[in-house]
Amino acid sequence: MMSATGSSWKILAYLVIGLLIGIGIGYALSLVIVPAAPTTVAVKEYTIGMIADLTGEGADYGIEVRDAGILTVEEINSFFSDNKIPIRLKLEVEDSKTTVEGAVSAAQSLGGKGIKIIVGHLWSGQANGIKSYIDSHKIFTVSTASTSPMLSIPNDYLFRMQAPDSIQGRVLANLIWKLGYSKAAVIYRNDPYGSGVYKYFDEEYKKLGGTIKSLAYTPDLPDYSSEVLQLSSMVKELGGANTAVLIIAFNYEAIKMFDKARLDPTLSNVQWFSSESLKGPGILPPAGPPEVADFLVKVRLTGTYPASLTETELMKKFVEKFKARYGREPKAYGAYTYDALWIAALCLSAAGSEDPDTIMKLFYNLASKYTGATGLTVLDGNGDRALQDYQIWEVKKLDGTYDFKAIGGWNGAANELIISS
Repeated sequence: MMSATGSSWKILAYLVIGLLIGIGIGYALSLVIVPAAPTTVAVKEYTIGMIADLTGEGADYGIEVRDAGILTVEEINSFFSDNKIPIRLKLEVEDSKTTVEGAVSAAQSLGGKGIKIIVGHLWSGQANGIKSYIDSHKIFTVSTASTSPMLSIPNDYLFRMQAPDSIQGRVLANLIWKLGYSKAAVIYRNDPYGSGVYKYFDEEYKKLGGTIKSLAYTPDLPDYSSEVLQLSSMVKELGGANTAVLIIAFNYEAIKMFDKARLDPTLSNVQWFSSESLKGPGILPPAGPPEVADFLVKVRLTGTYPASLTETELMKKFVEKFKARYGREPKAYGAYTYDALWIAALCLSAAGSEDPDTIMKLFYNLASKYTGATGLTVLDGNGDRALQDYQIWEVKKLDGTYDFKAIGGWNGAANELIISS
């Protein structure tokens, strides 16, 4: 039987969680008042593992996830301390090196240290790579980036803070069709992520009446000259009028393709579209080459990005804190990391243990009632985000500065595309 002192702080933890879910963490941080826990309750520290690409060509994304993780754990620990909840979190970060093998090694390292909860960037290829290990070792893992429909699997140990690309593929198809393009030349990454987006784009676009030519490319090649030539030929075969290009790629590969495409007269005179993977650090100056950015402005690169259509107060506060701490705004997966860590922390405070099966059940239930920086985080039966809005953006140059300018959105609840400009 639980002691009176242990019972007291657990009841307090549940009350805090109720307030956090009911009025939003952004407000609860300043409003919740909890009586002091009995002095006989010792503070317990839980270690959460983090996997992020800190080196390699995808490091821009991984560094943001790590930095968001550090900031969030500090905020959580401060909140627990102020409210006399005897729990503290520690973040153990492993570098996945922008490779599947690196992610597997990172997961094994964290598992070898006895860590039972992991939050990570973990794009779909990496998530797929570690899946057998985390399932067999019962390590509850939350990805902030994976979206491949191939990983929508019930009763496993992988949850995902973003909706699967069965949704994004349909959004891209409706976007390109609505903007007047009945033909599309598609180049996509030949991995679980790229193939997943393309599969559902292909199905939806053809239902709408569109015609497609496609090319699956091999990831991580040093040069994509041949693929760009093939893409140009596909556009010519489709005919320039009413033809668009869709690229489903990682930013470091896309830059190589754009650098060749900008010199191609055919590819320089059609509009380009992209999935969410290109909206982030590394594409636009100062990190990306200005000649590529000029090309993207010329071809009006337009794409999707999973984000609430109404910016939450918590998102505003997160962005402000991140910018004040690191001198830059979060561009990609930082906010998803923030929400994942907060939900995990609430689960630990409610459970009083890090048993992965207990945490997994609590995470599912709490996420379904939680509104965080990224909006409502309700999950489906596969542990994936169930409802997803998408921002529609276009690369523009304003007053000498390149940026991803919001031009509309996709309302996930209404299945409605809105183009504002």
